[in-house]
Amino acid sequence: MPEGKVAFIGDADSVLGFRALGVETVVPRDADSAREQFARLVKEKTAIIMITEDMMDYLQEQIDETVHMAIPSVVVLPGITGTQKRGEATIRELIIKAVGVDLMSEE
Repeated sequence: MPEGKVAFIGDADSVLGFRALGVETVVPRDADSAREQFARLVKEKTAIIMITEDMMDYLQEQIDETVHMAIPSVVVLPGITGTQKRGEATIRELIIKAVGVDLMSEE
């Protein structure tokens, strides 16, 4: 497995541009497939796993399990339909993991 592997899980339209950049792309056919592919990427020690906000419905439990792991870093991106602002909590956890402080806190 190459060091620093990056993957993107999402719908066919959202992953298209990333495929052109050489990122491994996964277009799951259903929720079970999304969970299986995410687990595979974690097992393969993929450094960064990007997912669309829509995939959070299927993967939230698995994402929560990876938040305290060194890798992967899970990044939630809007799909082609636009943002639903559902990835904010995940981004907050990544920042806390990286710097040890909640930089997004309003206090």
